[in-house]
Amino acid sequence: MIRLRGIALLGSALLVAVAQASVPERLHHYTVSIDADLSVLAVRACFAGKPPLYLVSESLDAASALRNVHLEGAKRKLEPNGTELKLGAAPDDSCLDYEADFASFRGVHKHGGNPTRHVGRDLITDLGMWFWRPDSLAPDEDIEVRFELPPDISASAPWRVATDEQGRRVYRVGHTPYDWPAAVAFGHFTEWPIDVPGAILRVAVLEGTPAVSFESVRAWVTRAAMAVTTAYGRFPVPSVQILVVPGARGEEPVPWAYVLRGGAPAAHFFINQRRPLSEFLTDWTPVHELSHMLLPYISSEDAWLSEGLASYYQNVLRARAGMIDAGDAWQRLHGGFMRGMKSLPGVTLADATERMFRDGAFMRVYWSGAAMMLMADQRLRERTGGAQSLDRALEALQRCCLAGEEGWRGAGLLDKLDQLTGTTVFRELYDEYVSSRRFPDIADAYQKLGLRVAADGETVELLADAPQVADRDAIMHPPAGTVVR
Repeated sequence: MIRLRGIALLGSALLVAVAQASVPERLHHYTVSIDADLSVLAVRACFAGKPPLYLVSESLDAASALRNVHLEGAKRKLEPNGTELKLGAAPDDSCLDYEADFASFRGVHKHGGNPTRHVGRDLITDLGMWFWRPDSLAPDEDIEVRFELPPDISASAPWRVATDEQGRRVYRVGHTPYDWPAAVAFGHFTEWPIDVPGAILRVAVLEGTPAVSFESVRAWVTRAAMAVTTAYGRFPVPSVQILVVPGARGEEPVPWAYVLRGGAPAAHFFINQRRPLSEFLTDWTPVHELSHMLLPYISSEDAWLSEGLASYYQNVLRARAGMIDAGDAWQRLHGGFMRGMKSLPGVTLADATERMFRDGAFMRVYWSGAAMMLMADQRLRERTGGAQSLDRALEALQRCCLAGEEGWRGAGLLDKLDQLTGTTVFRELYDEYVSSRRFPDIADAYQKLGLRVAADGETVELLADAPQVADRDAIMHPPAGTVVR
């Protein structure tokens, strides 16, 4: 990839496009700055009214990086106790100053996600490493964050974009739990907006060698996001932070990626920029990760649901967008189901999910969930004469419940989908398979959709005559009126 030369600014168009809420009754103001070497970050937190008695961080390593803590009016030295920083009694409207030193710090407690580290001359930070904040915010309370940065340094943050009273760009933190992971990047990049139906994707590409072409990233991200819009005509959430981090090792274009929910949805892609653009444009990873945003945050105990839906849609939506053909999509789904059947047999899906990282039961968890999503899609279409589908269930979920800032358990979300569709399809599948030791039985869905497994057990054939052939074809085609570009 060749580096794009030029500068683009996120200006008034983005600020207008992102929905703005009224100013909360209590708005705390955090000003964040960083030195030119991106080594020491300084925060000034000014509280509206009575300051909280203590602040918290998400990471156990935050205390090791904290230094030079000073609270106006405090009579004692402030020292953190694990992930808690006790402020005690302080005058109304007090301000707290502190620094986080990344120059010599080495984290030891990080158990997942992306650690704080330099990427070329840029820096990606685990938000929990330096963002000391109240452990909860009242509905009429929020935190506004403003960055004061050296020349030629930008920031990429997950929070909702807003403007302050002086018309400056700021962010509103919102009400997601403080311990939901998030990341903020600082560096010599420009954050670019990509418009897709229903959303603005705020994309930052960190420094790598060889350098990464933003035009290539734009084409790749846009293609994946547009595929996700074929679920029901628009992207599910209005604003997304997207970080692209070069330098990942592996034979695939995207060896590693994940979605974070702290503050607002974000997708981080760790790429091998030496792979050709053609591989990026056909890779399943970005469609899988962005498909996660069709659901709210799901508890890790029910990852079979979130990963299952993303695994199902990574193939369905790519077929709708013309990235693969329908036959290839069915074959890829079948191949995933076969891998899932062979993974960790004799263990319940709930137990496999709990042991997923310890035992490497990813195939069982992901593809059991995907099989349940296929079965839900087939049954919804069958029982309602095509009036309902998985797409329509998720569209209804988006209208009622996706903007919430709380997590869901799998059973509760499936009950909500049943309520929205006027069926019992989702709860039936939950009751039948989550505590079962066997892989979901897809035989009936295959028979009705006209999918026949060849004698080799590996190849799936599409029959011309079956009860739900029309539904099978509709699954792999975008709804009428959907724009695919």
